[in-house]
Amino acid sequence: MKHLRKLLFSPATMVVLLIMAAFFMGLATFIENDFGPKAAKNAIYNAWWFEVLLFLLAVNFFGSIFDRKLYKKRKWPVLLFHIAFVIILIGAAITRYFGYEGTMHIREGNASSSILLHEKALKVKPTEAHNFQHFFDYDIENPSSFEEAIELDGETYDITLSKNYNAAIEKAEPSEEGKPTIGFVLAGRSYRGFSYITQGEKRQYGMLTVAFSDTDTAADIRFSYKNDTFFIESRTPIAQGRMGDQQQRKLTAGKTALETKKLYQTANVNLVAQELYESANIIAAPVRAQNHKASRPALIFNVSHNNKDKKVVVWQSREFTNNISTVKFGETSLDFAYGYKVIELPFEIYLNDFEIERYPGSHSPSSFSSHVTIYQEGKDPKPYHIYMNNILKMEGYRFYQSSYDKDEKGTILSVNHDTTGTTVTYIGYFLLTLGLLWSLVSKHTFLRNTKIKTLSVLAFFMFLLTPFSDLKAQHKTHHVSENIVSKKHALKFGKLLIQDDQGRTKPVNTLASDIMRKISRKSKIAGMNPAQFFLEMHVNPENLVHIPFIKVGNDRVQQIIGINSNYASYTDIVAPGKGYKLSGMVEKVYAKAPAERNKADKELIKVDERVNICYGMFTSRFLRLFPAKDSAIDKWQTPDNAWKYAQNPEDSAFLKDVTGVYFQELSKAKKSGDYTQATEILNGIKKYQRSHAQYELPSESKINMELTYYRWNIFKKLFPFYATVGLIYLFILVGSIISGKRFSPWLNRSFMILVLIGFLAHTAGLAIRWYISGHAPMSNGYESMIFVSWVTILAGFLFNRYSPFSLAATAILGGFTLMVANLSFMDPQITNLVPVLKSYWLTLHVSVITGSYGFLGLGAILGIINLILFMLQSKKNKTRINETIESLTVINHKTLILGVIFLTIGTFLGAVWANESWGRYWGWDPKETWSLITIIVYTVVTHARLVKNMNGIFVFNVLSVYAFFSVLMTYFGVNYYLSGLHSYAGGDPVPIPTFVYVSIGLLITLSLLSWVNHKNMRSV
Repeated sequence: MKHLRKLLFSPATMVVLLIMAAFFMGLATFIENDFGPKAAKNAIYNAWWFEVLLFLLAVNFFGSIFDRKLYKKRKWPVLLFHIAFVIILIGAAITRYFGYEGTMHIREGNASSSILLHEKALKVKPTEAHNFQHFFDYDIENPSSFEEAIELDGETYDITLSKNYNAAIEKAEPSEEGKPTIGFVLAGRSYRGFSYITQGEKRQYGMLTVAFSDTDTAADIRFSYKNDTFFIESRTPIAQGRMGDQQQRKLTAGKTALETKKLYQTANVNLVAQELYESANIIAAPVRAQNHKASRPALIFNVSHNNKDKKVVVWQSREFTNNISTVKFGETSLDFAYGYKVIELPFEIYLNDFEIERYPGSHSPSSFSSHVTIYQEGKDPKPYHIYMNNILKMEGYRFYQSSYDKDEKGTILSVNHDTTGTTVTYIGYFLLTLGLLWSLVSKHTFLRNTKIKTLSVLAFFMFLLTPFSDLKAQHKTHHVSENIVSKKHALKFGKLLIQDDQGRTKPVNTLASDIMRKISRKSKIAGMNPAQFFLEMHVNPENLVHIPFIKVGNDRVQQIIGINSNYASYTDIVAPGKGYKLSGMVEKVYAKAPAERNKADKELIKVDERVNICYGMFTSRFLRLFPAKDSAIDKWQTPDNAWKYAQNPEDSAFLKDVTGVYFQELSKAKKSGDYTQATEILNGIKKYQRSHAQYELPSESKINMELTYYRWNIFKKLFPFYATVGLIYLFILVGSIISGKRFSPWLNRSFMILVLIGFLAHTAGLAIRWYISGHAPMSNGYESMIFVSWVTILAGFLFNRYSPFSLAATAILGGFTLMVANLSFMDPQITNLVPVLKSYWLTLHVSVITGSYGFLGLGAILGIINLILFMLQSKKNKTRINETIESLTVINHKTLILGVIFLTIGTFLGAVWANESWGRYWGWDPKETWSLITIIVYTVVTHARLVKNMNGIFVFNVLSVYAFFSVLMTYFGVNYYLSGLHSYAGGDPVPIPTFVYVSIGLLITLSLLSWVNHKNMRSV
């Protein structure tokens, strides 16, 4: 018993279990990426052995309370978060086995009292009125054997699954034991496709109901069969014609004979009967899903009764009322249906109105909501407004605004019923956060009870000092042949407001900067700033078409265009008299599957986009300067269209002429230098915008601030500043170690002041971006990277009192992070928020979790430094370097503990956000899964000191370096290479930069050299 207890509760067992959990979770994210979420859940998350693994972890956490005497007063903070993890796992188990979630769909003016669950089941019931019905749980995506028996009126019916098709189509097979069957093509607003229907059947096609029955008067279209003739009847008049024939004749009311190859039109629906069978069975024909969009999963059962066997094909549908299949034994008929489970609620929800708000000038939703009324027997009707992050709670059910119908006349609500599981889990989250925060201030925890010695020497660390002032290749500078618009007037033009394609209203200068970066990856073209370039492209394009400014980053594409540099002119690609050189090749590339496109193909698509942007400027497509009052979505218009929306003749005349007159005056001003008239016209346009906009425009102060933000380009300038200061700082520290001289305090303060100046500018940049966008700068990959860099520098200041090395290391790391933020696959454009991101829980979640990355990154840098020191150890310096390694390892350990504390709190704040936004606190999305994996990885690293053979300083530093790859996977891997709710990438994954492979190779080499030297030094 003692050995069993030691085995279950030991730190070594915990480490093994955690590593196994992390491995299988990571494997599941790749399974999901290739085969879908259901496959990942079936293979791992919902597997019995994975639940056993989590149970053993809970036992280990609970047992360690007694094994390590965590119940003692001085260990209460640690006790608290160990208990919290057990409670969280209990809450998860309650959710797993007793909670359920689904959806409710309601159309305006209608009510619903049922929810569609996510679980599927087979429903069997007699066709005749009968109280008996039975549900069998079966997941078609996780095939297994199925043998069940039902008792009905003393008779036994055996049901056995014969075949299971993940993708199949209907096919009619003539049979004497079949029913009259019709195969027809239906084309309407909500459905288009081919289908079969058999006598007695009723089917729903989008919003259209079709029945093969004489008695079903509620159906939109009715078929019937009598005296060897098929008939068609509709609730609205029917017109008949032949395929391809424009002539039609209206049919008389009532039934009319149905003929093949004839077109029947009724109520915006076209119907053509293609197959008519007097007696046929519908069978399931297996197909490849990718080749047949109309394919559906199908189950084929063998039903036995009194030594008679019959087959029945059951098709998957959303609800049991659709696609009912019937098998008959004598006078008894059994109905089979396979679909999502339905639960009836003790109340009903009536949708009064669904409303959607969009960003001005865009179809992108700003928010959407449902105005509903709850009706419950014995109680007064209760109105409620459901919208994102505002939940309806009723009788243990929680309703979340999830989505809506395409015609915006219906709402889709996510429904969750898990009060107990959520409550228990939230208690666990609270205790976990309390325990982690308590550990930060308790004097008995590791963070407070270790003393860091004053370092007499610092780690020897060498970096190749690379000039960061200009990382781009040198290019020949081109200048326009004629005068260009003055910078002073371009600045005034840049302050003019414009509306982009996403509906954001912003200064012209911002749009011009985004365009310039998109087409050339530069901040200036031919000596012109963005506003000047944007103006010249509209006023005098012929002066620019011969200048190479279109980025072409692939040798193969350069050869196709006929250039030998990284930039092409517009006329290089669109040659006069020859047309667009890339048109045929672009069409071929788009016809390829994304996975089949090579680097040249992808660059070809990018160049095509850049060329189209240039053409858009030539045609004034981006000049959406004028508000249009009659536009339903507040879309601003270009000069060519704006006059059509004028409210009076004066506005019409103004809009027709103002842009052309402005460009004429601008051409004159470029020659004379007098921009007075051009400036007056600009002021007129600005006045028109303010008086005719139907929503609040950015203030002058916000416009000026946005221009300043783009002009300063703070974050692009900071990354070489941080890196250079950090490298010089380290270089001087290394010099002091080599010379044996004491590091000058004033020099240390000088570098501190330099980094502080950069940090203050960094802080100001974040604050300005927040002010400009109206939301915390954490909504996309670029913004989270600049925030991680900010926290990294902050961590350096926090640990600088222990060692000046901390600040030098974080300056380098912060600079590297900003460099990554400025790579081509990161988009620094300020954008609108999607509705689900408008939550204070999100701001807390992202700020805490990305902040943790700064501390974990610092830990990785400290680990690398210590590995270098292990490699440089010799008999002469062994004692001095060991003292340095020990001191830096203590700093590293504290850094990682802080990082994993913030990471854990941030991850579970994300769970609260998810629960408050769409109704579930954990859904195994790849991002949240990898966040949990990262927590597990760093839990292993910080607890390695408790495990025999893992408690050495060398092992800890190696682990602190390689553990950071889990952070990189959580951030970059999930965001840009895996599918999920958090993915930032649109389209194909970005290629892995070469320096990543080089860095991994260098780290492995460093680790091996350090290990060999460390092993040799231990014997000295």
